[in-house]
Amino acid sequence: MVYPREMSEIFCKTCHKPKAPYICGLCSEHTCKACTQFLLEEFSALRTKLPDTLKHANYCAPCFDEHVAAPLADYEEKMEKAKDIIIYSKEQSKLTRFIKRKVDPYKVEGCEDEQEALMKMSFYAVEDGYNCLIDIQCQTKKQIAGSHKKTLYSATAVPVTIEPGSIRGHMDPP
Repeated sequence: MVYPREMSEIFCKTCHKPKAPYICGLCSEHTCKACTQFLLEEFSALRTKLPDTLKHANYCAPCFDEHVAAPLADYEEKMEKAKDIIIYSKEQSKLTRFIKRKVDPYKVEGCEDEQEALMKMSFYAVEDGYNCLIDIQCQTKKQIAGSHKKTLYSATAVPVTIEPGSIRGHMDPP
């Protein structure tokens, strides 16, 4: 089979090598695998407000540097803050009984495990400017598809802002 001439002459925008199968999501230029910047799916999975420029999977180097690098660094910073968020379960409500619950609780569903559910809610809390999740409740739901069984987790929590030493019985990690 003979390919048309223009099909066989697709060159990379960045390094000008032939065989550039990837297309930048922003500028629609062809790039080779070595020059393509791939955006991980987990980046868009946790974001609640995702700009149009970050909804693509592939970027050329100039577009990545101009439009994606700064939001990606911001995302990584928020992920680090989410790992350090203060967490109190519903069973610890005796410690948090004097904290006002002014905001509607967060609810996540369809998570693979309890840690993923907590991480999603922690990320949402950091995005909204909170540093603590209280009244956390996790539920499991078994999903059966033929002979395949799967457990999905859902969770709810109330986001609040507290001073780390303000709750009696709260101990900071060493």
